[in-house]
Amino acid sequence: MLLAQHVALAETLGQTTDPDTAKALLMEMQEVLHRINLVQNLLFNEGSESLDAKLPAVSKASNDLSKALKSVDDLTEFLGSAANFLQSVDQAVDLAKMLAAS
Repeated sequence: MLLAQHVALAETLGQTTDPDTAKALLMEMQEVLHRINLVQNLLFNEGSESLDAKLPAVSKASNDLSKALKSVDDLTEFLGSAANFLQSVDQAVDLAKMLAAS
């Protein structure tokens, strides 16, 4: 989902001509890329039910962000959706870090 959102952000960036929108998109692309790097560095030997339980929230937030990208002219809605997506991802990443350390 992170990779898909990064691609969607990049595609939307390529279609915008508004400098404020472009700046917001670039900022969110950096945030998503940071999470991609974090997740790539975490290796798991086995799955975790508690980590799997985070997936529905991340998926919903990803869908909301996808919808917000379709009307990126509303920066407030877009930034709110991006923040919710990143918050959901961060909760899963934090849990994954704890599981990887144990």
